[in-house]
Amino acid sequence: MRRLYAFTTPKRREPIRDYELRMLRGISEKFELGDIIEYARWDDEDIRYIEAVFEGGKVKMRYKEGKEGIAEIKTRRGEPLRFR
Repeated sequence: MRRLYAFTTPKRREPIRDYELRMLRGISEKFELGDIIEYARWDDEDIRYIEAVFEGGKVKMRYKEGKEGIAEIKTRRGEPLRFR
């Protein structure tokens, strides 16, 4: 299943790696993706792109520091349905 998630990004007060991992952990908690297995990042002027692989899916994200971001979340199929 694919989902889009739009969000605002906080001002960065920490190293870039910690900043990005904090955002990825937040997305992981919101969409129940589990732990981060690996991630890669690259820049295109002032826009940063991230591709991350989690235990329960993948995330493609782009953002501007202190402004906004958007993430495409792909969850793995075959997981049992959970009712809340």
